[in-house]
Amino acid sequence: MNWIFVCFISSLIINPVFLEIPKPTFTIDYEKNEFLKNGEVFRYVSGSLHYFRVPQLYWKDRIQKIKAAGLNTITTYVEWSLHEPFPGVYNFEGIADLEYFIELIKNENMYLILRPGPYICAERDFGGFPYWLLNVTPKKSLRTNNSSYKKYVSKWFNVLMPIIQPHLYGNGGNIILVQVENEYGSYYACDSEYKLWIRDLFRSYVENKAVLFTIDGCGQSYFDCGVIPEVYATVDFGISSNASECFDFMRKVQKGGPFVNSEFYPGWLTHWQESESIVNSIDVVKQMKVMLAMNASFSFYMFHGGTNFGFTSGANTNDTKESIGYLPQLTSYDYNAPLDEAGDPTEKYFQIKQTLEEAKYAVTNEVSPIPTPKGAYGKFYLKPLVSIFEKVAQRIKPVISNVPLPFEELDINTGFVMYETTLTDDQKNVENPVNLTVNTVRDRAIVYLDKVQVGTMNRLKGNTTISLNINRSVQNLSILIENQGRINYGDFIEDRKGIFDQVFLGNKTLSPWKMTAYPLNETSWISSIKTVENIETIQLPAFYKTQFTLPKNYTKCLDTYLDTSGWTKGVAFLNNVNLGRYWPLGGPQVTLYVPAPFLKPSPYVNTLVMFELEGAPQDISVQFVDKPILDGPIMT
Repeated sequence: MNWIFVCFISSLIINPVFLEIPKPTFTIDYEKNEFLKNGEVFRYVSGSLHYFRVPQLYWKDRIQKIKAAGLNTITTYVEWSLHEPFPGVYNFEGIADLEYFIELIKNENMYLILRPGPYICAERDFGGFPYWLLNVTPKKSLRTNNSSYKKYVSKWFNVLMPIIQPHLYGNGGNIILVQVENEYGSYYACDSEYKLWIRDLFRSYVENKAVLFTIDGCGQSYFDCGVIPEVYATVDFGISSNASECFDFMRKVQKGGPFVNSEFYPGWLTHWQESESIVNSIDVVKQMKVMLAMNASFSFYMFHGGTNFGFTSGANTNDTKESIGYLPQLTSYDYNAPLDEAGDPTEKYFQIKQTLEEAKYAVTNEVSPIPTPKGAYGKFYLKPLVSIFEKVAQRIKPVISNVPLPFEELDINTGFVMYETTLTDDQKNVENPVNLTVNTVRDRAIVYLDKVQVGTMNRLKGNTTISLNINRSVQNLSILIENQGRINYGDFIEDRKGIFDQVFLGNKTLSPWKMTAYPLNETSWISSIKTVENIETIQLPAFYKTQFTLPKNYTKCLDTYLDTSGWTKGVAFLNNVNLGRYWPLGGPQVTLYVPAPFLKPSPYVNTLVMFELEGAPQDISVQFVDKPILDGPIMT
């Protein structure tokens, strides 16, 4: 017996195959219509959570709250523009630390569905594409088989995918599905060669270590163009769709496999100047029960929306012409989601949790979350600093050209560009009133004569002409163009900003132009500028500033909301962090979400800077309040 035992042990040493541990697998059973995880039937209920919309310090909190609702999976996009803001310059730190985000999800024993794009839509500026793509690729080449576009995608994936590979399920990680492209059936190109190319690019990195899939809308035209051979096709739809009809589109293009709703909408996005979108919890639960009864896997889009800090929000268009019907999205991405913008559970959250428990899909031992306290820090008064017309506010050298140039040709991504021209005697020799015509306004223009505002043009309204009275004493015509966010969905995503066509005063062409860019990437330069005591002397647009300490009764920083009531339109910065665009006059969003990590506790000093375009309140004050206002009045 001893000799036999020794021989057996020796055979294990000599033949390591006996010690080999089965490799993890995640596959599809097309006959039984199931996902298989290590050969066992698996179904997921996922929640979308975008790391780039949430401060890094809050990632773990949001993941744990999604898990506590009974979900077993997180879904996220990867935003190319965040990680490669300039060609060949890569960022994977702080809010861009994707690998840390993935590890936090794995630490909670949750799975991950990854959507790397390269185009993601996501209601983000340019659909997550970096703006510089517009300078290095031909027009109408994005998401096509164009060699230039493919070169930059390949280069980006050569950086991104090696980071992802160790986290694929087949390599011992928690990524079970990887999306190829994104809702390609909604795009005009319908380029079959490109679809095969992007599929093979994904395959070269993912191999069989996770399931590759596509997502398209519930409609035949979407599936006609969106389906990619040998990639699992899934559908997306919300509360008003017939689930059976939507899943039928999956069955028509593949013989079997599990039903999957990859974007189930428990809320919806909101644009400036339209009412806040609300989706009723009862309707969400009703559709959930239908899908659970059909043994479908699904992902809530969004389970927690977060915030479009800075200039990251995108825009839609509701027209067949790209120049009109423009609909910029809010800074808030609350989305009427189960977890609100500040990560607090809503009534919808608890309805979802109860539904999953009653369906015996998931009974979690996690403690249900409660809303976190918010800071009502009170009112603070600002002082004017400097007008945009003053030289000290010009951080970038102006560019002179005979014709106006778009932001992209100026190598400017965000913010504003001032277009200025000196009127000649011949140009002023007109019969008043005279029309000023700017054929391309992207996206909003404020017009000045000798630095005095005389009108606005708004792409949203499609107005590109205003009537002016020109007298002989006028010297300068200035047009301040605001980039309100590049289109992120549909056929017009190649959305260049600014003015890139001739400008006419009557029938006379205006030229040359001096163009000064204000990207507003940071406000540290303001620290050296003294405030203006005489409020009446400041010329709008202008920067305003206040410094304050939090009230002593707050022993720690709490989340809060910056109430911009009384202000008109602009951008707010707290401690050099761009909180985003505000437009209480346009509505419906009035407050800007301020996470606690953006604040400094007492006795440290906080600095708030407001860049106001058209009109500050008489007392130049703001308040930090403990409740959001996302349903304010709408400007028509």
